[in-house]
Amino acid sequence: MAKTSKKLTRAPLTTDELTKLTADDFGRLKLTDDEKSRLRAINQEKTRQRAERSAHLRAEEEPILADLRAIGWEVKSVWDLVNTSSPYPGAIPILLKHLTKAYSDRTKEGIARALAVPDARDAWPLLAAEYRKAPMGEENGIKLGAKSGLAAALSAAATEDVIAQLAVLAKDRSNGDSRLLLLSALRKSKTAVAKDALEELAGDPALQKEIASWGKAR
Repeated sequence: MAKTSKKLTRAPLTTDELTKLTADDFGRLKLTDDEKSRLRAINQEKTRQRAERSAHLRAEEEPILADLRAIGWEVKSVWDLVNTSSPYPGAIPILLKHLTKAYSDRTKEGIARALAVPDARDAWPLLAAEYRKAPMGEENGIKLGAKSGLAAALSAAATEDVIAQLAVLAKDRSNGDSRLLLLSALRKSKTAVAKDALEELAGDPALQKEIASWGKAR
């Protein structure tokens, strides 16, 4: 006797639901052949989009890389600077020149994170200005990262002379969770301004967990 297939006891998953499937969902749900086919198509499209985006980013970075090559830095991406342990003070002016240009969020984040070094301290006012106007949210389903990159740069380049300004940025809730990356500079500072700011920020819903963890780490 031929086996009878079991009827689906749930509604078929929509394309949006298939896109958002987690590892737990795979263990809980038994996908139909149609859902598996649609999921393969979704994953193929994601792969195509990633490849297209990577090609666009490589092309977009070329003017930056050309300027870096001119001073002896042979890198395939500005992100290579982020990941190097070698200092690159000569590259700072180039990075600053490109920081204000109309690049995509991902490229601008790479430039900003490459500027997250003490050698960029003299550019703190420019970094702060770019940080203030950097957008938050998502673009094509991808979280924007330039603002967090700029926060990292501000923190790394901060001196005691600008701690009061950094504290103002950290207290401004419109800057979102990127402010987490400003905390390290406040924590390292010996100023009363930093101490007072951290006491105030300890009650900030977006920051209180991080600040509370410092006490547990002692």
